[in-house]
Amino acid sequence: MHEIILKKAEELSFCHVLGGEYSSFNGKFRRVSVQKGTNAIAVGTMNRNAQIRSLLLFDIDAVHMLLIGISFINFKLLKVVDFEDAPLYVIPEDLGNLFYLRYLSLRRTKVKMLPKSIGKLQNLQTLDLKHSPVEALPVEITKLKKMRHILAYSYHWTPEMKFATTRGVHIGEGIGSMLDLQKLCYVEANNGRGLIEELGKLRQLRRLGIVNLMEDDGPSMCASISNMKYLESLVIFSKGDGILNLQTISNPSRYLRSLGLQGGLSRLPAWLLVLRSLVRVNLVNSRLSYDPMEVLKALPNLLELGLSNAYGGECFCFAELGFQKLKTLLLYDMKGLKTLKIHEGALPVLEHLEIEPSPQMEVPSGIRQLKNLTMIRFFGMPREFAYSMRPQDGQNYHIVEHVPIIFLHEFHADGETILCLR
Repeated sequence: MHEIILKKAEELSFCHVLGGEYSSFNGKFRRVSVQKGTNAIAVGTMNRNAQIRSLLLFDIDAVHMLLIGISFINFKLLKVVDFEDAPLYVIPEDLGNLFYLRYLSLRRTKVKMLPKSIGKLQNLQTLDLKHSPVEALPVEITKLKKMRHILAYSYHWTPEMKFATTRGVHIGEGIGSMLDLQKLCYVEANNGRGLIEELGKLRQLRRLGIVNLMEDDGPSMCASISNMKYLESLVIFSKGDGILNLQTISNPSRYLRSLGLQGGLSRLPAWLLVLRSLVRVNLVNSRLSYDPMEVLKALPNLLELGLSNAYGGECFCFAELGFQKLKTLLLYDMKGLKTLKIHEGALPVLEHLEIEPSPQMEVPSGIRQLKNLTMIRFFGMPREFAYSMRPQDGQNYHIVEHVPIIFLHEFHADGETILCLR
């Protein structure tokens, strides 16, 4: 099938593949895929064909050869450059010669800095820096008025950490002039209140991610978000274990579908209740003093709910007829949790349930009425908890006997053991 696709691509002049037996380039193609086994001669033939519009690299050895053997000045018509996963450390300054470039991906490369010449790419619409070590964007980035998507973040995780931390990029003042931006994630908020206020000028944003927001900057952040009438996804991380002061968003986007808040909350924001389109909510380290389910049950279209260290109490109560559309429920880091009360008619279509770790919890009897459950995962629970659900002799087996798959994850000094009860 792969060979048939390659042959068709050649016949239709859609894309030419360099690599292995395909080692020559005749110049009639506008799209080139450089793959394993490409030699220097083949790369040299590309250097003499300035009509190439898209350049895709699938061979880590070809990248070094390509950047040494050619100059971007010979590819002025390029519209797409994808260096994803390449062992690339530096982008040449002549990148700025690619005037027609619309898409540039440095995802999972080793590039730490972007050249100042990026400011010449007046037609660039997408810049993908995900999981690369780029920490700051040059000030010249604000000259790119057609930019729509800036995707720049990476995750840092160690075995000692329960969750990965998210690192964004630093953007200087002037970002407010990039009026066509639709996706901007993630931005380091500790550049000052001026940056946060400028975000309010980006009224076309659909997706926004903010990290390291200071409590005192919360009101300014709320004012900026209130201007984003088309926002569909919003994620905000506090600085460290700080507080998120986000109570004053006056008119949140009615299109908001995904919300993630990581940081302390004195209470859930009142504006949350007007978000009728929300399908996904994640609350991390909220440390609420009351059961948030009483508020969250009012979200009529919620499909996924994730709570991690969001509540320090002993009981979650899922009221009668609550969460009518919820399919996935994740409850993490609730060490004081003892009881899940699931009233009749609650969670009728729930399919996936995960709980980790709640060492004092008993097997929730309400699981028995959740007839659509297909999988349950318990993490870090006592061995007695697991034994109580064994088909052979478990006193709580009748509660979970209708669930097709049940996993128990046990953590110990040597790693993790996963037990499957069904």
